[in-house]
Amino acid sequence: MSVDIEAKIIAAGSNPREYVTTPVFTGSVHFLAGDARALALIVGYDPLPDNPHHGEIWGRANPARFTNAQKKGLHGLSRWYVALEAVEIR
Repeated sequence: MSVDIEAKIIAAGSNPREYVTTPVFTGSVHFLAGDARALALIVGYDPLPDNPHHGEIWGRANPARFTNAQKKGLHGLSRWYVALEAVEIR
C-alpha cells in the first residue's frame, strides 16, 4: 500500500493536506505507522522519483497482500485526513 509520510512533507515545508490532494486523489485517510506495525505490517520509507515523501506498507507473509484481519484493522484505524463530501468511513 502506498502512503505519503506526513512528517517528511512537513519537514520539506509543504502543506500535507494540499500535497496529498490532486485531481486524481481528491480524498485521503490518516492512520499512525505504529498502529499499522501493531497489525504485523511492515512500514517503510520508499521514495519515488516523482514523490520524495512516498512510503509503503507491506504484509509480512506476502508483501503484496494483507490478511483480512489487517484490512479490517486498517479500516478501523483510518480517519479522514482530506474528507470526501458526503462519504463516510464505515
